[in-house]
Amino acid sequence: MPDIKVKYNNEDGDKTAVIEIDENAVGLTNFNALNDVIEAESAAGTRNFVFDMKNLQTINSSGLGILISCLKKIKSSGAKMNFVNTNEKITGIFKLTKLDNVFEI
Repeated sequence: MPDIKVKYNNEDGDKTAVIEIDENAVGLTNFNALNDVIEAESAAGTRNFVFDMKNLQTINSSGLGILISCLKKIKSSGAKMNFVNTNEKITGIFKLTKLDNVFEI
């Protein structure tokens, strides 16, 4: 079971969920857990989603697909999503796949 921590911040009156994936990879094992967090937070009125990538060492194509799915759900609810603390390897993967033009990093 993936370890996903959610912290909250209410700056500027908008509820922000800081989602920290506390493992070294994002792949298929994370899908249901992330999906559940996004759905619950969207239903609770969260307006901003920040994915803290400080513990993430790698991401595969399934992981990229999961993040794209999360982005679609978040945008459909009118909320925003961005990433913080991405390392060089993760940033490089986003640039190589041109997803740096899709996600806010």
